[in-house]
Amino acid sequence: MPIISFIGRKSLPTRLLITAVYAALGLGAAAMLYPLWLMIAGSTKSVADQRDNVLVPRFLVSELALWHKHLEALFNESMDALNMAFDADYISFEDVPLPPPDAPGSELVPLWREFLASGGLPPQAIALGHYWAPQAGAFPVQLREFRQHLREKFGTLEGLNAALGTAFDAWYVVFIQPPAYLFPHAAPGSTPLAAEFDAFKLSAPAWCQTVLSPEGFFRKLYLKPRYSKDIAAYNAAHGTAYAAYAEVPLPREFPAGAPPLAQEEWRDFVQNTLAPLWRHGETLDTPETRWRDFLILKKEDSAILNSSFFILNSSTAPLPQLAHHAALFREHQPEIRRELLLRNYRTVLDYVLFHGRGILNTVVYCTLAVLLALLVNPLAAYALSRFKPAAGAQILLFLMLTMAFPHMVTQIPVFVLLRELGLLNTFAALLLPGMASGYSIFLLKGFFDSLPRDLYESAQLDGAGEWTLFWHITMRLSTPILSVIALQAFSIAYANFMYALLICQESRMWTLMVWLYQLQQRSGPGVVQASLLLAALPTLAVFLACQRVLLRGIVVPVEK
Repeated sequence: MPIISFIGRKSLPTRLLITAVYAALGLGAAAMLYPLWLMIAGSTKSVADQRDNVLVPRFLVSELALWHKHLEALFNESMDALNMAFDADYISFEDVPLPPPDAPGSELVPLWREFLASGGLPPQAIALGHYWAPQAGAFPVQLREFRQHLREKFGTLEGLNAALGTAFDAWYVVFIQPPAYLFPHAAPGSTPLAAEFDAFKLSAPAWCQTVLSPEGFFRKLYLKPRYSKDIAAYNAAHGTAYAAYAEVPLPREFPAGAPPLAQEEWRDFVQNTLAPLWRHGETLDTPETRWRDFLILKKEDSAILNSSFFILNSSTAPLPQLAHHAALFREHQPEIRRELLLRNYRTVLDYVLFHGRGILNTVVYCTLAVLLALLVNPLAAYALSRFKPAAGAQILLFLMLTMAFPHMVTQIPVFVLLRELGLLNTFAALLLPGMASGYSIFLLKGFFDSLPRDLYESAQLDGAGEWTLFWHITMRLSTPILSVIALQAFSIAYANFMYALLICQESRMWTLMVWLYQLQQRSGPGVVQASLLLAALPTLAVFLACQRVLLRGIVVPVEK
């Protein structure tokens, strides 16, 4: 019978009361879901948007925010790389504007793409983006693709190590830092792995590739540290009148007619700062010089290049990379947004799928823990309920006392005991200490006491033994409470991190939670939150599967 009758619900005070109850429940639900939603939004973050505290990530609704996040991934979180490529001086990725489609330099994009497609640049001139995220701790798409390429080519990790002379112990650590081909110590293909990487990056999509700029390197990391970012200091030292560093040239050949200071800087930069692969004797061979040679060849059949501007500036024409990548960004927005949305989740999945036996160990551990909990605890509770020992009340009190001590208190003596027994780094060490639970026995005993005794008496008259009574009557009628016990055993085993790390110190026996902990130690907040959300999915699935019988399974034990 309902607490409030149908007629009673029609009164105004009752309606107001019901409305207030539903409003309170709604506010409570919102208060519980708000942190979860923030975590879901946070699981997509990287360095570019880590300070955002919004329910909907900005890059999903804002083109400019997506552009900034893409630039961060394109230049592997390096502002120096961006400033050298774009010949700029931005402070952060959020400062880089998105050029409009008709911005200056956009008219050169088709010619630039033709130049790149012509194979006019060597592999060392190409830098691979969406490959490395040292601060975010994620595995970007090109790193995942590179590892997949190696798996397909060499088959096993052992085959990879034998072919390339490496010593990787897991696929998740297969990595090569992008060679710094602008610096003197860099040499193309210096190792078999570097040569493999150079060949791979040429197959990457255009929106993941940038071109190294020795001239940007000259201005950003050579001139500006000497004269500050203010061009006035450079002009004062050289007697020039440049409006910005972008106007300062890097001559192809030794500037014999330049002032002595400019000659000294050119020689010092070319011989001591820039990698030797960019010069032939006293002549520079860079992407800029090859691009300008390409433009000169195109002057006759291009109206753009026949303009007075390009005729006068053909010797200093910069690389149109900003306009090029703005166009690529607009063409590949859905693909870029999907990659940045799922990157952290794919990092977690890539880590656990190709990293040890974490998933297999967890499945075995949780399965055995549930089976043992459904065998040992019901047998103990059945004995207490069926045979009613004289010390039953004392036994129940003892079981309740075991719940008063946290597991952390008992871990050290358990570790010492298992070490003496020689059981460390085994499934037995994980299972034996927790296969019997005082709480579960306490709960099951109360449920068994509530079962009708007439059923047992009738079965005994028909010749049933104790095992038949236990299995066919007690266990069959105890599905609700057994579901509670199974869910509890699964939750404890699945979330067992500290104990599993203490007892199983060899990585071959680590469970999923231990592996995720290792991942979280080297990852940023976005990957950490993604790992927590993915780790919660199995528990949520089990809970949803058992929710129909959970509430029917709780019966308070009584002593009769």
